[in-house]
Amino acid sequence: MLSWMILAAWATPPDVTEMDVEPEVIEVAPTQSELLEEGVALRRVGAFDDAYSMLVQAQSLHEGHGDQVAYQLGVLHEVQERWGDAIAVYADVASQWPKSDTASDARFRRAYCLEELGQHKEAIAAVRSLQSDGRWSDADERTMQLQRGITEIRAGKTRKGIRRVLKHLSSGTDNRSWIRAKSRLALVRAQTQAAAEIDLKGDKKAARRLKKRAQLIAASEKQAIVMFNLGEPEFALEGLMLLGDAYLLLYTDMLSYPPPRSISAADQESYREVVKQKAQILKTKAHARYDEGVRVAARTQWVGSVTQRLKDKRTETADSTEPSQSAESVGAEAP
Repeated sequence: MLSWMILAAWATPPDVTEMDVEPEVIEVAPTQSELLEEGVALRRVGAFDDAYSMLVQAQSLHEGHGDQVAYQLGVLHEVQERWGDAIAVYADVASQWPKSDTASDARFRRAYCLEELGQHKEAIAAVRSLQSDGRWSDADERTMQLQRGITEIRAGKTRKGIRRVLKHLSSGTDNRSWIRAKSRLALVRAQTQAAAEIDLKGDKKAARRLKKRAQLIAASEKQAIVMFNLGEPEFALEGLMLLGDAYLLLYTDMLSYPPPRSISAADQESYREVVKQKAQILKTKAHARYDEGVRVAARTQWVGSVTQRLKDKRTETADSTEPSQSAESVGAEAP
């Protein structure tokens, strides 16, 4: 009996809670789709080196997403302002997958990079060549017209370009938020430039000219709000820079504007002090736009050249203390 009990005790399995069991780890290699998704996510938060590593790893796999992986590598080069590298990658996408939707987008973005290099004629020619592909869609037509309008604005055909951009921004919707954001940026640039060209001269006309400049800046602010909400940081940051510059220039012009002839010499100093106090809100607005740009750049870890320019401008206007709405708080009111 005793021997049977001993044998039974030996046969009883030990309590598993007392066992030091190492769980089996089964490593599953990520798929090309997973690497692509992770690479895009990393790029969107500014982790460019990690994004590149993920996309290169994805490129080594052959699971049917090669065109998207290559295209996203082009976008990664583009957002880091490596225009030549982006152009080469986009051209490769168009060559290897000529009939894909990705190739169409790549050709458009290649044209954008050519424009950034100042090759405006080549950019227009590249976009027009898309029409011969036999896969022309409403979205393609809209993108081409927006690209053409942007180029016209940059080439000095401002009114023609603005009309074209406004017409095609409202002609339909698609998922190409980058060209819409770029178009809004072109409008911001045109409006702030037009504001800068209005001189504050003439005792009777100065107030009217000041009002017109303010209206143009306000109109550009509305375009920037829509652009900001499209989620394309490279364009949003440039727009905030342009707005800050427009407010700062108006502030400077107001301070340098001579007192009206009706102000006596004895009262001119007092007049200038009053103008400086009233103009301070413009410098404050400029600082707010630069500061918002720096914060957006930090949040997205954006490392483009615009980031340093925003920081420098923010420092330059750092003595502003008046409260002002940020681009995000204003954006909440966007239509």
